[in-house]
Amino acid sequence: MKQYPASNIHNVALIGSNSSGKTSLAEMLLHKAGVISRMGKTEDGNTISDFDPEEIKRKISLHTSLLPLEWKDHKINLLDTPGYVDFVGEALSALCVVEGVVAVIDGVSGIGVGLDTLWQQAVKQNLAKIVVITKLDKNQANFTARVEEARKKLGKQLVPIQIPIGKEANFKGIFNLLKSDGVPEEIKDDYEKFREMLIEATAEVDDTILNDYLENKPVPEEEIIAAIKKGIELGKIIPVLCASVAKEIGGEELLNEMVSFLPTALESPFSQNQGLRALVFKTTIEPHVGELSFVRVFSGEIKPATNIYNISKGKEERIGQIITLLGKNRIELPAASAGDIVVLPKLKNTATGDIFCDKNHEVNLPKVNYPEPVASLSVKPKSKADQEKMALGLGAFMHEDPTFKMHYDPETKETVIYGMGDIHLEVILSKLKERYGVEVETGAPRIPYKETIKGKAKGQGKYKKQTGGRGQYGDTWLEIEPLPRGGGFEFVDKIVGGAIPKNYIPAVEKGIREAMQVGVIAGYPVVDVKVTLYDGSYHEVDSSDLAFKIAASMGFKKVFQEAHPVILEPVVEVTVFAPPEYIGNITGDLNKRRGRISSIETDKVVALVPLAELSKYATDLRSFTHGTGSYTYKFSHYEEAPMAVQQKLIETYQKLKAEGGL
Repeated sequence: MKQYPASNIHNVALIGSNSSGKTSLAEMLLHKAGVISRMGKTEDGNTISDFDPEEIKRKISLHTSLLPLEWKDHKINLLDTPGYVDFVGEALSALCVVEGVVAVIDGVSGIGVGLDTLWQQAVKQNLAKIVVITKLDKNQANFTARVEEARKKLGKQLVPIQIPIGKEANFKGIFNLLKSDGVPEEIKDDYEKFREMLIEATAEVDDTILNDYLENKPVPEEEIIAAIKKGIELGKIIPVLCASVAKEIGGEELLNEMVSFLPTALESPFSQNQGLRALVFKTTIEPHVGELSFVRVFSGEIKPATNIYNISKGKEERIGQIITLLGKNRIELPAASAGDIVVLPKLKNTATGDIFCDKNHEVNLPKVNYPEPVASLSVKPKSKADQEKMALGLGAFMHEDPTFKMHYDPETKETVIYGMGDIHLEVILSKLKERYGVEVETGAPRIPYKETIKGKAKGQGKYKKQTGGRGQYGDTWLEIEPLPRGGGFEFVDKIVGGAIPKNYIPAVEKGIREAMQVGVIAGYPVVDVKVTLYDGSYHEVDSSDLAFKIAASMGFKKVFQEAHPVILEPVVEVTVFAPPEYIGNITGDLNKRRGRISSIETDKVVALVPLAELSKYATDLRSFTHGTGSYTYKFSHYEEAPMAVQQKLIETYQKLKAEGGL
């Protein structure tokens, strides 16, 4: 593949909902451009784009694939992005390094779930957009209905520049609305309707067309083309095209429109610089290959066997090979020129989001704001010997995937993984088994409940053990009372007259702290208590630190249970985002989850919700908002759990104790 100047490079992301046909469309474009000799199929697991074993198994895209092709002396770097919402991070990364997007809409099922988020991001970044309605050969495919739906949901700027000839199984071609003659009789009504829509849209950006339109004069094709280009640049026109992969219709036309209408890499606002500016937008770690860094070069050049400066890490990287990928196939390049997307293997100090530039240069490149993960699982290896391998593997996945997180919770003593949804986490664990040979047991993460008291109590903790020889003896009298929420723990020594020698007091406090850590009524840590040691006794020979520690622990557990113990649950502040039509459903659902609504706006709800009620919330929210809802949460405070919740936790704990599970 030859090198191209930035003025002849187009970087384009394919976006769309899951199963909209993006990967199949990419396959057709590669075939039309002569890159591949025959088209693969997603259902057969042999497409260029979806080569990962998990993608083949699940028949969905999980990663953004780089697919370079050449068309009419231009290079197009296609980035085929996942449509499934669990893998939105991959698509958001791709949008940061392109000048244009092709949004793919299923001609049968419509926009679907997942496109909205990416479309909004494309609008925010002022990216040029083309829409393609695919699968027009399928039963119940309806071009007109899909256009109306898309204009309603995505904006009135969407304007067809092509219409299908024939419907469903009889779909046999495309008619270009820029032409004013040769219209087939069977599509005359559609032609007149959509041609008028196109002329009205172009008239808004070109006064000449407006005047011709008002005077009923014919509008020359070249004027319409110029107006479409201007309208795309201003964000006032988004061309809508037709396609059928099964019948191989629309591929050449789409390639032509991408070259004609979408901006080149030279037109990127970040390319106007003479020095090196490059962004690492994706990282993968391949078995037996190592790390691959996907890089968009905005300006300057990267050559093999040279050093470049990673300003994000403050370190230099030595460049070895420079390659591009066609799916999983490597193509070596002589250099990485301005405007291009390349892959740099085996960098040592570089991660996703890092920037390469000349030393001492200020840089301002796009930055991805990844959504916070919302699904979680506790994991532990089936074999204890695999603990280190599990941590290594999960750490590698965090390096590859900015939307995946891992955390060890010292309170619940478990490793918790976080992702964008259940399928995201399933894929991570499947890869952990495949790549690292580690199988894990999973469960819902333990909720970090706490125990505390509402009343006061006094009592004795006495430990006396007499065996042959020296025995054990410790005697403590304790008073317990509540502290304000967040008060922690306070220990007061009120021993007078040497009832307990000073050297045993630290052992008493230690015994209390250890008892607090393991809990009393349900096995959760105790918080917000004040314990006073006010009396006791000792034995000259048999007393020891151990004896007083055990006595204090026994005494604490006894008085704690007499001081009106309760269980506290963590409450989080949840912010839910969704289109206005779903806000009523969201507030109703949060109320069912014991949520207290703090504020409601047109497209946002804020509420305080017990953390325990958010299990599977990500999946439920997607379900009743048709994939358009999202949420974030942060810790707010602890409060007393309802009595039914407390009783269930206590019963579970007592049952585990009785069965020897603790």
